[in-house]
Amino acid sequence: MANITRRTNKAGETVYRIRSYVGEDINGKQLFKSMTWTPPPGARPTTVEKALHKEAALSDELVKLGIVSFDGATLFGEYATTWVENEPLAYRTRTMYEDYLRRIVPALGHIKLEKLQARHLEAFYKNLAEPGIKNVGRYATSNKLDKIMKERKLSRDILGRQAGVAAATVSAAARGERVRIMKAMAIASALGMETSKVFTLITETTGLSPKTIHHHHRLIAAILAKAKRERVIPFNVAAEHATAPKLPRTEASYLNDEDAQSFVALLLQESDIRIKTALILLIFTGMRRGELCGLSWSDCDLENGTIHVCRASQWQKGKGIVTVPTKNENSIRDIDVSPFVSDLLREYKTWWTERRLFWGKDWQGKLERLLIQDDGKPLAPDTINYWLSKFLKKHNLPHVSPHGLRHTFATLQITAGVDIRTLQARTGHAQASALINTYSHAIKSTQKQAAAILESVLLPKGENKSG
Repeated sequence: MANITRRTNKAGETVYRIRSYVGEDINGKQLFKSMTWTPPPGARPTTVEKALHKEAALSDELVKLGIVSFDGATLFGEYATTWVENEPLAYRTRTMYEDYLRRIVPALGHIKLEKLQARHLEAFYKNLAEPGIKNVGRYATSNKLDKIMKERKLSRDILGRQAGVAAATVSAAARGERVRIMKAMAIASALGMETSKVFTLITETTGLSPKTIHHHHRLIAAILAKAKRERVIPFNVAAEHATAPKLPRTEASYLNDEDAQSFVALLLQESDIRIKTALILLIFTGMRRGELCGLSWSDCDLENGTIHVCRASQWQKGKGIVTVPTKNENSIRDIDVSPFVSDLLREYKTWWTERRLFWGKDWQGKLERLLIQDDGKPLAPDTINYWLSKFLKKHNLPHVSPHGLRHTFATLQITAGVDIRTLQARTGHAQASALINTYSHAIKSTQKQAAAILESVLLPKGENKSG
């Protein structure tokens, strides 16, 4: 039964505090839901007592059903920030969520959790699409950095380490491509120069993309789902009431058959065996770039033509290149490769071994990663992007990302007749449904082939129009 305490408010009126026991938090602290009840003016003592006990019983029942929060003063911003800090998240996910909170908290953080409504969220989503919201639209370009690096004889790896940014970012900046202002500032600082002396700062006033707005919605829904499980709120307003931002359906980017054939043919002529090996592995195995950079020689069974994927590499601010788990449990897998790929890996291992002998005691490749920097250190995943972009531009091929090569692999496998379950085992997708949704274009393209096969089976040869 709720605890009832008689009090006198500032106006001298008699009021009652009703406290219902909710439970305990993760530290064992008892939690209560409190409310103040004011009796009707002029009510008889017996009427007040009956009404008071009725309110107390109702409070207990609502708490039992989880329809009231135990802390009505909790602000959404406080709860959201604590959730991101304490939730077990991957490094890149946490970094992304922290970036989202920089917009979410100023807009919604002042609202009490139990007072957050669908209209608040929908207005926020609409605002995110308006011009001027996209802070990351500010970027920097440089037509001087390449000259400065040559004059000082600085490699992209050395400057990247000094600036605390990926070598691929330095390369992009040296080519005059856009980089984030914070990255530009770090590079200029490492050079001992003012940012404005090296870079031109540019501001764009655009709204966020529908995909990014949808990601904000998903984060809010995840936070409120935790609050609902903890009985802080009675329902998840984001998931159950608000209209989620529309997410336009886009096809995965990939190389078509002809471009993929040209891509491989040109790769076979590539003089840099690291680039050739890395990009061949991507398109022939469908691995993620982090998984590729996480491979060690012990993961490669060249005799049986099998590659074991069990870890990934990732660049983290302040730490450099670190080893992280695969994206999900299904991502730990064995991928069968063709004799062609095994032979290429044998050729590459000869080069790799020669590099180790050349460096001798200064060799830094204790982890024996396949893809390495010159001294044997693990390769940063961003370097794969740099190699691929450079290769595509050199040969005037359509732009595609490393993940686009993964899409190319999956598309070619489906059109070749590989079933979804087998492909799921090869790509490491958590669910087959994700493959079906992502590669519907490839699945549709096989329908004519399937119809022709069925006709050849069911109709006599004379009636078979396809044969």
